Amino acid sequence: MRQIITRAAFALALFPGAALAQDSLFMQLDANGDGVIDGNEFLQLRISMFDRIDADRSGTITAAEIETARQALPGKRTMQSDKRIWDQDANDDGMLTLAEYTAQTRGFDMADRNNDGVISSAEYNRIARFLAAYRP
Repeated sequence: MRQIITRAAFALALFPGAALAQDSLFMQLDANGDGVIDGNEFLQLRISMFDRIDADRSGTITAAEIETARQALPGKRTMQSDKRIWDQDANDDGMLTLAEYTAQTRGFDMADRNNDGVISSAEYNRIARFLAAYRP
């Protein structure tokens, strides 16, 4: 069964580090309800998003599928966002596999300011407010 993911969660997964300040999103990401987002919860989000973006169920994400997914997001995304996406393409074949898509954790690492392996609500809100201030 596919998870229903909010547009804000979609932005977080598609564009590492991108988030919107929404308490309900934090609660959605904190699947076990322990008050923090751990690496596994973030990984599960990334896996769900890969499934959502991979519209043709080929097991890879193409530039066309990313562009289609991007149309569902509010605001415009920059070339830097594209670079971050394609930096994940380890074999440089122009497609992202699930392994490539989930291998990097930049968004998680950016938010985990104290490097304790979890994102607290305060860490999440700090990043969300910062990114919201610079949204186009």
